[in-house]
Amino acid sequence: MKKLLYILSMTAVLMMFAACQEEDLQLWGDEHHIYFEKFYKDAAAPGKERADSTLASFFFYTDDVNELNANLVVNMTGRLLEGDIPFKLRVVDEMTTANSDEYTLQDQYVFRAHHVNDTARNQRDTITVKMHRSARLKDMPNGVRLTVELVPIGALKLGQTERTRAVIILTRDAIKPEWWDSQVENNLFGKYSSRKYKLFLLYIDPQATLNADMLENAPYKAIQLLRKFKQWLQEHPDLAVEEDGQPMTVNV
Repeated sequence: MKKLLYILSMTAVLMMFAACQEEDLQLWGDEHHIYFEKFYKDAAAPGKERADSTLASFFFYTDDVNELNANLVVNMTGRLLEGDIPFKLRVVDEMTTANSDEYTLQDQYVFRAHHVNDTARNQRDTITVKMHRSARLKDMPNGVRLTVELVPIGALKLGQTERTRAVIILTRDAIKPEWWDSQVENNLFGKYSSRKYKLFLLYIDPQATLNADMLENAPYKAIQLLRKFKQWLQEHPDLAVEEDGQPMTVNV
């Protein structure tokens, strides 16, 4: 009798396990949800993720570049896609300060099918939003903001609420580095300007190795870089000018 009860109990457990498996498969059926990788606002409790934005800046480009791509990572849940799935983007006007001539949205975007493995439930793709340089950016150190939201097409559904929108910040210049203090100004770079820092990064230090750590632990390397920059300025007088036309100088 005990043996029979044991067998019946085990049978019930196995039936419950099978039912759970079947429910799990239904949960991850043909339905697909789309959402951005980044949170456009803080996650609701108990989530701890913080709002984040995507930076698009002309700072690391030469002045003749007038458009660039802002990359947005998009996630998809559900079974592995058997084919590409289209969707759209819509501008969120109340969260946008960019003018219509500072960005271009495609009529339709595509989430491409990536068959990485047979068990993947979260699939990922990257789309781009084209951003355009405008004259007013030079007077807007904090840049302009473009907020877009996902628009499903057909049977596609939206995913997590806090990730259905994406925020893109477009700037022309970089923010002055914290390490560019009065000592750096007096002994190395001279007065800060976005154009001076841009030329230094473009032609002398493209990997941005000069930072607070170098200044503290290897100042001789910083001096070597500034001497190279000084020589470059002397060899390129047509470029070595500030935006007001004044000659660009360094104090090393």
